[in-house]
Amino acid sequence: MRTVLHAGARVAYQVSGSGPALVLLKNNRQPRDFPAVSWLADRFRIVEVHPVGFGASDRPTTYDFGSIGAQVLTVLDHEGLDRFAVWGFSQTAAMAAMVARTTARATALVMGGLPPIGFPGDSEMRRLEREPRLPRPPLEFWRAYRAYDWHHELRTFVGTKVVYIGTADQAIRSLRRLRPVLEGIGCRYLEFEGLDHAGSSLGADTAEVRHIVETVSSSL
Repeated sequence: MRTVLHAGARVAYQVSGSGPALVLLKNNRQPRDFPAVSWLADRFRIVEVHPVGFGASDRPTTYDFGSIGAQVLTVLDHEGLDRFAVWGFSQTAAMAAMVARTTARATALVMGGLPPIGFPGDSEMRRLEREPRLPRPPLEFWRAYRAYDWHHELRTFVGTKVVYIGTADQAIRSLRRLRPVLEGIGCRYLEFEGLDHAGSSLGADTAEVRHIVETVSSSL
């Protein structure tokens, strides 16, 4: 695990493979490496970044937890990498979107398992605000994410945009309603039959997730 300082906090990350840079966002320590890394490392320079407040990075009590784009750029600059694609699943899909809107260096954005527009809604945000067990970093992150108009942000992002979900994921109805909007602003929309949320995650070491990774990465 490597670290670099950003605004006084250590950002943890790992690097493997060779080729064009591909950033994978991680919000948990485990698994140490996504299984997808071994499938992608022969085509991409994989940079797995743990944002401050998450995973193996520092967990300060106060921080700009919405500064994930700047944190990723600090990592990439430290590694001498310029243009990159960024990929996240579930909460880290929203993190990936925050990264992509930060810089013209992002060439592609992949968001899995999350409606990128309109989430979290007002009722969900109120629930998060009332949840006493929710750590500060995710709460502050979602507050930061909601501050942007994601229809506008995604429409104006000029790189490749991919949104995917399993058909057994509870978020499928929301994403299907969004599909015409997403395709209208240039997103490639993909569904993977029979997979629920956990079964579509980059943390799952299955043939089904390998199929997702191979299908999505062919667009990058």
